Amino acid sequence: VLILPVPGLRADDPVPEPTQRTDAPFRLFRTQNIYTFLKLDTRTGQVWQLQWGIDESHRFIEAISVTALAEGKQAGRFTLYPSSNIFTFVLLDQEDGRQWQIQWGERGRRLIVPIGQAQTSK
Repeated sequence: VLILPVPGLRADDPVPEPTQRTDAPFRLFRTQNIYTFLKLDTRTGQVWQLQWGIDESHRFIEAISVTALAEGKQAGRFTLYPSSNIFTFVLLDQEDGRQWQIQWGERGRRLIVPIGQAQTSK
C-alpha cells in the first residue's frame, strides 16, 4: 500500500468537513469529540447528540432539543455554529435571526437556551 501525503495538509491539521447540502432536511455537524456528532433537523431546529463507538454501550442518539422551533418545514432554515467551548454550539434560525445556545455532554447533560430572548428552556 502506497500512502502519499496531501500537499498543504499536515498531520496535526483538523480533518476537513465533508461537503453537505445546505438545503438538506438533516445535517451532521462534527464536534471536537471524535466520537460525537450533532444531528440537526434544518427545518425545525431540533437537535440530537449522536455518538458512535467500538461497542454498543458507547453508541447512542439522544435528543438535545425535542421542541420544534419553527413550523414552516423549510429545509436549510436552521444551522449550527461551533464555539470555542467544545461542548457548546450556537443554533441559528437563518430566516428570522433567533439563536440558541446548544450544550451537549455525557448522558443527561444537554440543554438548549435562547440567546437574547426570554430565558426558557426548550
